Amino acid sequence: MKEVTDDVSNVVGHVRGRYRMSKFKKQAQGSVLASVEDPAMAAAIFLFALANGDEASLHLTEAEIHRQVSRIVPEADLDETLSYARWAAREVVDPRDIVRRFKPLWREKLTREERIQLVGMAEAVAALGEGDEHNQKLSITTLRMALGPDQNR
Repeated sequence: MKEVTDDVSNVVGHVRGRYRMSKFKKQAQGSVLASVEDPAMAAAIFLFALANGDEASLHLTEAEIHRQVSRIVPEADLDETLSYARWAAREVVDPRDIVRRFKPLWREKLTREERIQLVGMAEAVAALGEGDEHNQKLSITTLRMALGPDQNR
């Protein structure tokens, strides 16, 4: 009887721990993204979260992200932007959360052409096939919907 009680207590403890960890991750994710007010920085974070490949192939994806972000960020700010974006993306569980968080920023600050460019950047990173393809497709669809009707192709 004692073993059964201990097993049940152990399972309950694990469930509580997972719930607390999930709650903590959501709070931490919100705080990492809360200070971002630059649409280019938000885009870089999204691209890193979208890539979310394994460590072995990350250098290929990072090269593409660097190429894409260098088109929208001044050279003087590029290293800092990429470093922060890489770090912030690690704190995000789902790239769609980034889209939901930055939807108002992107819609307010980006022109129609820049929104189309952002979708193209995401497609270029996803085309490398280094991350979870299904999740990438969902994330890009979410991005298109968030940015407005002009993005649906």
